[in-house]
Amino acid sequence: MRVVHIVALIVALHMKASLAFAPSRCNNLRLPALPVFNGKVAAIADVKSQITNALADTDRGRSISQSQRNEVHSLLSQLESLCPLSEPARDPRMEGSWYVYYTDAPPPSNGQLLWKGIAKQVIDLDGRRYRNELFVGGKGDNKDQDAWLMAMLDADWTEWDGVYLDSENNNTANASGEDFGATTWKVTFESITISLFGKPLFTQQFKAGTSRTWKMTYLDDTTRIVRAGKTGREDDDWLFYMTRDQSAN
Repeated sequence: MRVVHIVALIVALHMKASLAFAPSRCNNLRLPALPVFNGKVAAIADVKSQITNALADTDRGRSISQSQRNEVHSLLSQLESLCPLSEPARDPRMEGSWYVYYTDAPPPSNGQLLWKGIAKQVIDLDGRRYRNELFVGGKGDNKDQDAWLMAMLDADWTEWDGVYLDSENNNTANASGEDFGATTWKVTFESITISLFGKPLFTQQFKAGTSRTWKMTYLDDTTRIVRAGKTGREDDDWLFYMTRDQSAN
């Protein structure tokens, strides 16, 4: 492994880190009556199974074809339409560790730069903080143990008030009094740290106010869909399909 590769990785992470995770369209559905709910559970399980099959042999979407991507996005939209929560961003199930199973975002959010790795997100609801983690060369079932290279992005979050992040005049996504915080967070990046063989090598502070939006479009005990946006507008978001880290329970 040559030093130039490490330097290139550090620069790339610094340049690309602002892309790291952000969220979109969730139907704020109230829990229905029991028979309907049971039917929805079956529908959710079926769509999840189709998503797993569609993503098979795509290396978490990193080697996916356009036709496969179209199929996956169609299935994810179906799952979003089955979102059982009216306020997913406030649900306690947001807490904990989540693996990025699929994303259409560029590196490093998809777990790849010069080398492929595993992308993970850890949420602390009480502290209103989270960390994006990238592991390269890790061991264990999830390839996130004893990694020789790690990148950690630390950030905090608050409920989004609906004001577009690129707005100079406090323009909002909707003037109808919508409760944006029920589905969406505003996340603010603080720093990114690169570690080599477990030892911190480089830390970079973000420019004050470097923020993104996360819209939680689906959430249950084991699965989460987030659309991460640069401004809060739907035309600039990245799609993330995440599964819970069961080993953390």
